Amino acid sequence: MKIVVIGAGKLGGTLAAQLVQEGHNVTVIENNPEAIKRLLNSQDLMCINGNGAVADVQNEADVRKAQLLIAATAQDELNMLCCIVGKKLGAERAACRVRDPQYYNQIDLIKNDLGLSMVINPELTAAGEIARVLVFPPAAKVEVFGKGRVELVQNRLPEDSPLCGLSLAELYKKLKLQFLICAVLRGQEVFIPTGDFVLRPNDIICVAASHVDLEKFFRQNGSVKLKVKTVMIVGGGKIGYYLASQLTGIGMRVKLIEKDMQRCNELCSLIPKATIINGDGTDQELLVDEGIAEADAFVALSNIDEENIIMSLFAQNNTNAKVVTKINRDTYSEIADKLGIESIISPKQLSNGMILSYVRSLENAYSESRIESLYYIVGNRLEAIEFNVNEKIQGLTGMPLRELRLKRNILICAIIRRRQVIIPNGNDRIDPGDSVIIVTKEHRFSELKDILE
Repeated sequence: MKIVVIGAGKLGGTLAAQLVQEGHNVTVIENNPEAIKRLLNSQDLMCINGNGAVADVQNEADVRKAQLLIAATAQDELNMLCCIVGKKLGAERAACRVRDPQYYNQIDLIKNDLGLSMVINPELTAAGEIARVLVFPPAAKVEVFGKGRVELVQNRLPEDSPLCGLSLAELYKKLKLQFLICAVLRGQEVFIPTGDFVLRPNDIICVAASHVDLEKFFRQNGSVKLKVKTVMIVGGGKIGYYLASQLTGIGMRVKLIEKDMQRCNELCSLIPKATIINGDGTDQELLVDEGIAEADAFVALSNIDEENIIMSLFAQNNTNAKVVTKINRDTYSEIADKLGIESIISPKQLSNGMILSYVRSLENAYSESRIESLYYIVGNRLEAIEFNVNEKIQGLTGMPLRELRLKRNILICAIIRRRQVIIPNGNDRIDPGDSVIIVTKEHRFSELKDILE
């Protein structure tokens, strides 16, 4: 597929690299020569130096032949203008990054006029991810499928966990709940486990189940934490605004610390139910004075990864709060994980997953199945993909799962059928109309039948 990406910043550059790895013909338009140099040194793609909103520049990128134009610069207005120009020049579809709440809140009014097929808001997506973790504090990460009917949560087993020493077969028999451990990270090694896999302390497990069964699972294993009622947020940017709005909307008490006085005044008007504090969140005395010790959750959302890591370590070592940390650099995510920071949110990676699921669905728009959602899990080492099955698939639908010849390192972890969540065994089948969630270690699937040998 020919794809034109405008903007080679954190989002655009990473996205272009991943699209190249998936075999697409990618052209990047960027007006920063240094960003172009970095991209050309690491990826096999075409780069054009110029303003992506100028028709001549887009023509040079041959946008009229593009199946998809993605406008991912740092400026919302520029992105919208790029999409208008691209659609006029013949781009088949356009995806636009829109981050400002004022624009995003009215995007439905102008989406068709702009010719947009997809709107990307990394900050809103990240806020939603953080809110899900705070609503379900035992989890380090929470991904949702089937419009919330199935959740996939990540959790580290403590030294004294009653799960340690049990095989998965023993665990399923003991608990008698509808759940599936679909992935395990042990040290640097990732497993898609079978029934004889034995759990150990410090394993990071991914559990798929309905929300009700997940609560029962953690309750029975002593991992339930008190519900989050009070939240301290450091950073009043777009993610901080979106998150505080969501949390106050569901009744949580929010205290937000922001160093810029003008932004504090804006937030006081935008989020009247939240307490806004003007101060530096890296000042540990300020955090103590503002009651970090009494907070049920602490969220570090500054624009500097290093600051977020330091603040999170302070909160983790001096409170019982649930700690969530925003980090954009992949290398820093690995460092934070080694330091014991478990709930790490990357707006860039979340948005990349959304866009890649959309791109893969475009590749097979007329196939028997299409991708509904895609998430990177276990340190971005695995993909969790939800497919909607539109019609019969030869050799797949209507057959007991035990008779399917699946490729290696693939697990069918849930089937959603008419609002019913099925954690499948070998006797279950996939039928037309189902939503199917798979976890895969080594493959980049664009349709469900790809899982067969």
